[in-house]
Amino acid sequence: MTDRIYDLAVVGAGVMGLSAAVIAASNSPRERIVIFERDIVGAGASGFAPGIQINIRRNEKERDLINRGSKFWRGIYPHGRWPIGRDCDVYWLTRHPNELALLSSVGGTIPSTSFALTERLSSLPRFLIPGDMAVALDRGSYSPVDSIVRDLAQRLKAVGVSICEGTSIERIRQGPSNILLQTSDDRELSAKRAILAIGPWLPDSPLLEHLTDEPRLRVKKVVALHLAARPTPNCPMIGLFDDYAFLIPMIEEGYWLFSFASQEWDVRPEINSLHVSSDDLARATAILAKWFSSDVPAVASARVFCDCYSDDGVPFSRPVRGVAGLHVIGGGAGNGFRFGPACAEEAIRSLYSPDLPVITAT
Repeated sequence: MTDRIYDLAVVGAGVMGLSAAVIAASNSPRERIVIFERDIVGAGASGFAPGIQINIRRNEKERDLINRGSKFWRGIYPHGRWPIGRDCDVYWLTRHPNELALLSSVGGTIPSTSFALTERLSSLPRFLIPGDMAVALDRGSYSPVDSIVRDLAQRLKAVGVSICEGTSIERIRQGPSNILLQTSDDRELSAKRAILAIGPWLPDSPLLEHLTDEPRLRVKKVVALHLAARPTPNCPMIGLFDDYAFLIPMIEEGYWLFSFASQEWDVRPEINSLHVSSDDLARATAILAKWFSSDVPAVASARVFCDCYSDDGVPFSRPVRGVAGLHVIGGGAGNGFRFGPACAEEAIRSLYSPDLPVITAT
């Protein structure tokens, strides 16, 4: 047992866990903070997510999460100065503009035959917008989350936060006065407070005993295809609202990323065992075929990973029972980048003081 007592221990070095550490370090710079990661920083969903920031939400809870998450990211990367990626226009395409307006903050519309729209999508050969399609304007951003988590990790190390990669936490229990965390190599560390943020590994974790009364958690596969079409610098992001799919111009990587909803649930969170199935390709092809007048661009490569979903699909931040000062954040549902900072802020508020002012990380 070490004689070092940490003020805060964070289990999980994905975007949610690192956001929590950033907020804690910004609010209390003298705190002793440690982050434990079973693999390497961003090894879970954060290592593969494209980092889409869009203003669409299904309910008031998601609206609040988006607003607070956006404020956090503006504090970290003012004026859209992302490590990789950029702020950009978003063109929403839909046959249901009234429904889109209810779920988003889109501005005006432009004709589907607009020359400006056609010119900005010229790097998608044969992309065709039907005449009965509404085109709504919005602003958003994209930044690969692996670049974000690497940057956050560097910032945290620079202010003295310890990051222990390759260290799994096998057990968390209540000690006489602090929380005791047992590592995979049988060390036991002590912390005044702790946050559990282990993403897709949460549903099968032995630590789930602390959440026995919570809603069911499931792991869902996430798939995106890289289309062999090189985007131009002024390309917008395209939101295919009726299919909830996206075409994202990954300018630095030199391809268009097509993100859509895979329907494969309850997968094992082991990246090497996941693959793009024939069903995934059939679903992607069916969506893309609606938008290309002839051949769909070839698939250059793909990315496949998984994330943790709660029953209602909304990420959560909750204290656990049986261990005072332990909080869990999770259920990123593919939106950990958008929602994670707000969940992290809720955890820090709960652990330190419910009266803390709104935190803007810098």
